[in-house]
Amino acid sequence: MLRVVLSTLPEGIPVNSWAGLQAVRWHRKPRWVPMAKTRYNKEPVRKPVDVEEKEEMLRLYNMYRTQYRSVRKFLFAEVASKETQNTILSQSPEEEEDDMRNAIAINDEWNKEIVMIRDQRLEKRRNAKTEDVLERIEAKKLRDEERRRWADERVQHEIERSKHFIKRENLESAIEKALDNPVDFNFAIDLNLNIYRGKTTATPTEKLSRESEMQQQ
Repeated sequence: MLRVVLSTLPEGIPVNSWAGLQAVRWHRKPRWVPMAKTRYNKEPVRKPVDVEEKEEMLRLYNMYRTQYRSVRKFLFAEVASKETQNTILSQSPEEEEDDMRNAIAINDEWNKEIVMIRDQRLEKRRNAKTEDVLERIEAKKLRDEERRRWADERVQHEIERSKHFIKRENLESAIEKALDNPVDFNFAIDLNLNIYRGKTTATPTEKLSRESEMQQQ
């Protein structure tokens, strides 16, 4: 190695100036050469990373990538628009007319599809609304019929009750009958379940059973 270096030096350089020379490796260590023994147990020291600095660098990098993608998309759009303009400008009037005719035909097809979809949607909506109206009419008929039946029953009940009403011509006789036959609704029950009807009754008139007591509770 030293011989190669000395052969490359120009002639006339004094020997005392060779002290500053330093040999430099001109190639890397081959792949088949194993690791040096001095580096077997050497663990590389990781440089401590500041959390705030890392977050700031990540934010700046994300900003850079976003701007980079934006510029690329903008340039692609500009190039595409220029190519389209060049293509349009290079078209002949016949080609432009054909393109316009094709665009109108495509637009007509789209309009037909939209009309069909809209008609189907409106038909479904009309059917649903018709079913809803019919259901409401049927429910109203049932409610009216139930109300009419309840009113008829109420009228019949009141008619039956009116048969026992005291009429004006029978008022005097009804009063005399009520005075001759007073009714006392007061009653008392002792611990033996004996019932005493009226305020002045000293002897029990009937006995209350346990079953009837449970039913009353």
